[in-house]
Amino acid sequence: MSEEEKPNKPDNTPDWLRTIQLNSWEAELLVSALVLYALFQVPDFIEAWHLRNFERGSQFHRFFNILIMAIELLKFGYIFHILVRGLWVASVGLSYVFPNGINKELLKFKGKFDKELNTKKSLVNNVLRLEELSSLFYGISFLAFGILLGVGTLFFTFVLLSQEMGQAIRDGDMTLGAIYVSAFFIYLILIILVFIDFLTNGLFRRIDWMAKWFYPVAFFFRIVTLSFLYRRSMLVLVSNTKGWKSYLVPFIVLIVCGGFVYIRDEIKDVKQENYLNAANASNIINVNYENLRNDNDLVIAIIQSDIIDENTLKLFIDDLEIYDSFYRSDPEESNTQWDYLDSDSSSLFLNKYLDISIDSIQYNNLTWYKTQHRDALEFGFLTYIDIDNLQRGSHSLKTRIDTTQLSEIAKRTLMGGMYNQLTLSNIHFFYDKQ
Repeated sequence: MSEEEKPNKPDNTPDWLRTIQLNSWEAELLVSALVLYALFQVPDFIEAWHLRNFERGSQFHRFFNILIMAIELLKFGYIFHILVRGLWVASVGLSYVFPNGINKELLKFKGKFDKELNTKKSLVNNVLRLEELSSLFYGISFLAFGILLGVGTLFFTFVLLSQEMGQAIRDGDMTLGAIYVSAFFIYLILIILVFIDFLTNGLFRRIDWMAKWFYPVAFFFRIVTLSFLYRRSMLVLVSNTKGWKSYLVPFIVLIVCGGFVYIRDEIKDVKQENYLNAANASNIINVNYENLRNDNDLVIAIIQSDIIDENTLKLFIDDLEIYDSFYRSDPEESNTQWDYLDSDSSSLFLNKYLDISIDSIQYNNLTWYKTQHRDALEFGFLTYIDIDNLQRGSHSLKTRIDTTQLSEIAKRTLMGGMYNQLTLSNIHFFYDKQ
């Protein structure tokens, strides 16, 4: 590219910086490959670390889940960047070997197919477009990562403030409660203003009298949302997008973040739905056995082995979100948060809504212990079932959620009123009694 063709290059740009800019693809590929390798390792490490070091029910779990989500989004962006760079390298190679591009005379296409070849740009232009696209995705990947993480930290601080407000009201401290209520609504209004400013690409920063009072607010939320890490990247992207299209930039970034979160949750739901379908079909599922499952397998219901040679069956049940939904929908239960119930209270609730049976034998009044799975580190409940009276041979352990005691309104709210019992597991095992 000649000096005349270099667009909008400042006169004070050093030659070494221009050289790096023109050859930035080399650094992009190297950094992307190294970072991508690390990103595949980091989420598991973070999840294991925060599950080991923070109590069950802690709001920090939600924060770390958002952090993991943001890292996975960054990982997806880097994968896409490498794919586009791969197309770019392929186009560069073809443009070198075949500088004239497509030989239309040999193809002899007719009609619209020939018109398509006439309207298509050369391989060189294709290389330039892919160059811009790959560099753009490289920058947008980190931008989307930062915004998703920023929204997570904002949500985290908002939830902490609302929890402190609720605790003060429950404790009957009206003075402290009034302070928290005032702070809560002020914080909510400021969040709305910052969100409006974000969507309008700085509406409050473009009006003189607004900019004066809004600057301290913006400065505070730069810290809360970590936007000091990605703010300039966002401004570069917005300021170099012409006309009304610049107002689409924040919406597109939010759609990318929201779409990724939605798709990620859908994938998790599909895995759980496939498991539940297999459980209802009475299939043997390896994830139900400690000796057959992998560390990263889905955790729903687990026993120690497919062949039991002892008189006690150890059953681990994951702390599914549906339990929390049942607890909050039960009019007989208190307002105590499900996450903070002790083992005795959890046992009363689980025995009320879980139907545990081996073959035709019902097991009631089991004692459930709150614990974490040894390998997956998922929070859940462990119980010990005495099976000394079983005969040697094949048996089936069924675990079902019984919703018949819930009100019709609660059932419609939780699962659309489609069923009264949900099979969580149908675990086949061979009892090899000595």
